[in-house]
Amino acid sequence: MLALLMLLAMVALLAWFFVDTRFFIYEAEVQGNALVSADEVYRASGLDTMSVFYVNWRQVAERICHLVPGVAQVRINCQLPNRVLIHVREHEVHFAWRTNGGAFLVDGEGRVLKSDDGGYGELLSIHDLDEYPLQPGDQVDQIALKAVSRLHSLLPEVKAFDYSRAKGISLLDGHGWRIYFGDDQALPEKVATMHAVLQKIANSGASVKLIDLRFVGCPYYE
Repeated sequence: MLALLMLLAMVALLAWFFVDTRFFIYEAEVQGNALVSADEVYRASGLDTMSVFYVNWRQVAERICHLVPGVAQVRINCQLPNRVLIHVREHEVHFAWRTNGGAFLVDGEGRVLKSDDGGYGELLSIHDLDEYPLQPGDQVDQIALKAVSRLHSLLPEVKAFDYSRAKGISLLDGHGWRIYFGDDQALPEKVATMHAVLQKIANSGASVKLIDLRFVGCPYYE
């Protein structure tokens, strides 16, 4: 009889845990977020009105990373009865990718994280001449990003570049001449060739519209 009473008491206690609203989640504290809002993280978690005893915390962390562009890693702590702390680590912003549809923040691997609200200071800027539409969660050309990073190290005064799928990375110099570099291969040689071609043009007094350096050893200008 005593054992039966103890079993019934335990069942009643467990039932109380699972139905008592004090153990249900109605909010969460989000930390570590700058790119994404706390509301966005909480909505993606799917935790609202769930009992803490029903939650698979690993799956919640994976769902947030999957649904919220910009979030790289999630760690969740829970304290009874219903206090939840969600700590996020975001992808690092490296570039501003610009189209007619607006500007977007992009990480070093080409992930489109969110619209650029101007809160990240001076980023390397890439204007998509094809005006290909983007939204958070999309992917841009990683080779183009590598080319821009390396070109900026060789030409630190240049922070704005252009991109097209047909001709890769280019820029407009101070004369308004478009200079094509293409992909991320042999960029030191391409930059050295650019300086030589610019000096040749200056000495001849020629007027040009473009300089094509995409093919190493075969520069072209018109």
